Amino acid sequence: MKRLLAICLFGSAVTIFAANVPDGVNITKARKRGRQQQFQWVAWSDEAFAQAKRERRFILLDCAAEWCHWCHVMDETTYVDPDLGRILSNRFVAIRVDIDARPDLAERYGNWGWPATIIFSPNAEEVGKFRGYLAPEELKSALADIERTNPKESSHIAADPSAPVDALGWIGVRVTRDMDEWYDPDEGGWGRQQKAPLGANIELEFRRGAHGDTNAFRRAVFSLDKQRALIDPVWGGISQYSSASNWNEPHYEKLMAYQAANLEAAARGYQATSNATFLADARKIDGYLEKFFTSSNGTFFATQDADLNAHEKDKPFVDGHTYYALGDAGRRKLGIPHIDTHVYADENGLAIAALCTVYEVTHDGTILKRARRAADAILASHVATDGSVRHDADKKSGPFYLADAAAFGWGLTRLAAVTDDAKYRDGAERIALAAASNFEDITSGAYFEHTPDENAAGVFARRHQPFVYNVVCVRFFAGLAKLNGEAIWRTRAQRILAAIATPRILDSQGRMVGDYLLALDDMGAYPW
Repeated sequence: MKRLLAICLFGSAVTIFAANVPDGVNITKARKRGRQQQFQWVAWSDEAFAQAKRERRFILLDCAAEWCHWCHVMDETTYVDPDLGRILSNRFVAIRVDIDARPDLAERYGNWGWPATIIFSPNAEEVGKFRGYLAPEELKSALADIERTNPKESSHIAADPSAPVDALGWIGVRVTRDMDEWYDPDEGGWGRQQKAPLGANIELEFRRGAHGDTNAFRRAVFSLDKQRALIDPVWGGISQYSSASNWNEPHYEKLMAYQAANLEAAARGYQATSNATFLADARKIDGYLEKFFTSSNGTFFATQDADLNAHEKDKPFVDGHTYYALGDAGRRKLGIPHIDTHVYADENGLAIAALCTVYEVTHDGTILKRARRAADAILASHVATDGSVRHDADKKSGPFYLADAAAFGWGLTRLAAVTDDAKYRDGAERIALAAASNFEDITSGAYFEHTPDENAAGVFARRHQPFVYNVVCVRFFAGLAKLNGEAIWRTRAQRILAAIATPRILDSQGRMVGDYLLALDDMGAYPW
């Protein structure tokens, strides 16, 4: 159905929004009501959890993101509800975190958002989890139910035993079969109710194609062709997903993880097919990164909003569907959607690895120069003498995260492989040694999400072993083993793969298993 547009007055400015947005989630109409939030968010801190315990208050944790459309909608509609404000002010400690600044929380609660609303007991044990946007009445009802029933605090679930290392090949067969069942033969991609550009799945299919699987090859080509609808034809860059069962309803937020994975997939598509259209797709994504996501020192930013002025309440809001229908001049006249200019080590590692792939395929020296410039800057600003990697160079305290060591280390191994520059190999070795010291669970072989925090409360005192960044760590260690020939990194990678290969863990990943299978292949354990 053709999207209708409407224009309304917002103070002295003209605000553009999609006319078929329901009133309850229409940011422009919510702002006109002029409601103000009746409670205060507090930052994540030891004192916030201590206050909850001391005053016997439940905790509401809002896991949000700067780029998240439905987080903005919830701010403008739900959290300005006066009754909800009084409930939170009087009986809860309300904590908000930016999940891009906390990769450990992003991994822990990724299946619940964004936004993700998690309720904890006064002792910081989980008692309720809620996925996505919640209308005011929904959230008030959920909070009342939790308080009324006074639920028992969650108990610790013992970790599943690791799989045998020599079973990794059979596990690869099973995971590949599961991924195949997610494939959508009508629209391409994996999953049918929502279409997401899963670059790792596509890259895995091209590898299968190179080993003679013609069906996998066709799936990869078809999926790349179909998901092109998510690439912005004006500025480039790829949207995070389409909210429909086809590719025609983009959610326009742009995240580095999706840019990097699909830049690699498009480059591999060109390498496998010599189809210039796939190279053009890669150039559009890379051009967007260079134009919008690159800082003055060559490092990369994290995300861009789906909408215009979601953060600026004194400026006219323009929804993404309306904004991105405009050409370059029309967009710039209105302004540029908010870009999160934090420079995080994990996102930079992913970008560097992707640029190395593009260089391998194109031999374009300007691409390699940009990868080196970013790596040099992050090595200087984010990596400590002992090899520990800061998520944000401006944050000198707090834990180190596996995400940063794994992703940036992987980026360095890719860069060392294509440049043969010992500086990047040595940097990767230093980071790997620190990662083993900081994160390794000696019992299982998997790696924890962050360094220990003796002040952590409740559920957060029990460190997770995150699937996604354990997989990235495998790719990092596999690449390092190829560079320096040291068997210990291969052994550690094998132990990680076995530890996270339990049915419960793998089943919870759904369609997003391409990275795990790529890691198996990087280790030489994929069952060709």
